[in-house]
Amino acid sequence: MIENKIIKMILDSSQIVITSHENPDGDCIGSMLALYIALKKKGKHVRMILKDNVPANLSFLPYTEEIEIVREVKETFELLVLIDTGELERTGIFDIDKAYKKLINIDHHATSTGLGDLYYINPSAAASGEIIYQLVKLMGIDTDKDIGTCLYTALFTDTGGFRFSNTTSITHQIAGDLINMGIDFVTIANKVYDEMSLNKFKLLRDVLGTIELFDNNKIAFLTVSSEMFSKNGAKREDTENMINFAKNINTVEIAAIFIEESDKIKVSLRSKNILDVSKIAKYFGGGGHEKAAGYSTNKKIEDAKKDLLEKIQSDERWMEYY
Repeated sequence: MIENKIIKMILDSSQIVITSHENPDGDCIGSMLALYIALKKKGKHVRMILKDNVPANLSFLPYTEEIEIVREVKETFELLVLIDTGELERTGIFDIDKAYKKLINIDHHATSTGLGDLYYINPSAAASGEIIYQLVKLMGIDTDKDIGTCLYTALFTDTGGFRFSNTTSITHQIAGDLINMGIDFVTIANKVYDEMSLNKFKLLRDVLGTIELFDNNKIAFLTVSSEMFSKNGAKREDTENMINFAKNINTVEIAAIFIEESDKIKVSLRSKNILDVSKIAKYFGGGGHEKAAGYSTNKKIEDAKKDLLEKIQSDERWMEYY
């Protein structure tokens, strides 16, 4: 069983570094922290590295202060554990591909093929947190409230609060087990989805005004320009979940948000029923899930919109539907 091989490699290693993708989300952060805390309980020397800071709405999670923010690595790790992405490039960390002796890859995205000495890709898992939950259990580590809080946050965020179609009975069983540990799931929900800074509120106000609708209001685009970030004192992390405002319009089937970053445009996609947006994202070099995916492009924002609209409208299922 691959899980046992992964556990043996982890426990046989004296120095372990955990990392994940840039622009970290709740599943990425929650999964990293849960594995970190569990391995600390095993007496392991563990570190966590990311390119980007922990988003403010996730800073309540335990041990976030232990995450090192790095742009590049100049050392060699005995074991690198890559979580929630199947691509080292997506860490955004320079020279990460030269920084390990052994590599384990753990992910749940269907577009991931796995890499490294050992990999465990489980697309049926609602979140990478589900896989980490199983590994922690198999290692015989007592799951305390800290681990439970991190894993619940991973599941809660990657399922949109248990509303997305990737949510399964197993997801609910794990969430129930974590709640039985005494975690404060109400606070988690409030921190993750309800609270926002005034700067984020102002950014949201501007972003909602950019909405563009196509194909009888079935396709919706939102735009976040670099000027909006500067004007409102907002950060990249403040765009989290904004795409859902477009997706939640009752006529909309496909929603996209185009976020202008320093050297590229980040595109996030959401789908309701008709199209598998992971295939669209993969076409543009990205990945993700059937209902939630994304990619980056170096094109100008208007060209990126044109390319995406043409790709959607040329899809056979879309033409049949529309």
